[in-house]
Amino acid sequence: MPTSMPKTLLNNKNIKRPSTKAYASRDLNNNSMKREIVFPLIIGIIFGAMVMVFWQFTAGLRAQNARLAQLEQITSQNTQTVNDIVNFINNATKGAEGGATAPTAQ
Repeated sequence: MPTSMPKTLLNNKNIKRPSTKAYASRDLNNNSMKREIVFPLIIGIIFGAMVMVFWQFTAGLRAQNARLAQLEQITSQNTQTVNDIVNFINNATKGAEGGATAPTAQ
């Protein structure tokens, strides 16, 4: 039995080990880092643009809804005014004609 081991087995410098990394098994060179940043950035910009478009659409829709409500209120007031005028004219012509009924606006 040999008492001494061959020199090549005792020397750890001659043994090549695979390099172990603390991160993923792929190399993070400059090109892959650019790809990893660019795709989420593009998706984020597209998503942000969509949110802004929908936000603008909602703001415009609310403004149109307020205008429509105001228009309905004014139309209701004008309808009441026109009805009052027609009733006044009907009452005035009713007395002048001696009791004949005039058509009324409803």
